[in-house]
Amino acid sequence: MESREYKDDLRKLILDMARKELESYTSIKGAEKYFEGNVDKVISNNIKEIGSYRGVDLVYTKVIKQGTNQENIVGIAKLIRKESLFKSKNELIKFAKYLGLNVNTKHSYNQILKGVCKHIFINRNKYSQKYVSYKYGDQEYILQPEKIKFELIESYRSKTRDDMKSIARLLDLDVKDEECAEDIRKKVISYIIKEKIGKKNK
Repeated sequence: MESREYKDDLRKLILDMARKELESYTSIKGAEKYFEGNVDKVISNNIKEIGSYRGVDLVYTKVIKQGTNQENIVGIAKLIRKESLFKSKNELIKFAKYLGLNVNTKHSYNQILKGVCKHIFINRNKYSQKYVSYKYGDQEYILQPEKIKFELIESYRSKTRDDMKSIARLLDLDVKDEECAEDIRKKVISYIIKEKIGKKNK
């Protein structure tokens, strides 16, 4: 099993991020309850996804995350050189492009490596927040809290939209595909209020 400390820290980080994004949402208590009940499932799904994935992105994120802990550019260069993936100049160029760097392919391996290391070092605060090291059993995974938060919020929005669509259907209200849960909820409330006013006026 994963360590309790790792799990609690990651859960708190993602829950805080999700709450902040939905601060203006009408049913914030309902959202919080859903988040707390489903955050572990979304984290687990991300771990499974990473565990079954074999792309070069895994090496990229590992190097970036480990690079944020280095004291200087030389330390980052050593990390990169240790990875067999980056033995060739072409693979290093692909990594540089992944980082969003404009690369002069005519430059030497060492020149490109220096640019990559400098970029990671300058942006280490940003990358240390973007990527979180998470231990599960004897494996270490590099997770992206922003991605997990997005998936958690989207699953909540999808659920609430489906719930509101069901209510609207019972009331014979038309719902458009582009309408979100909040739009449908307002439509339902408006309908109920009009019905109540209509009955009072009879």
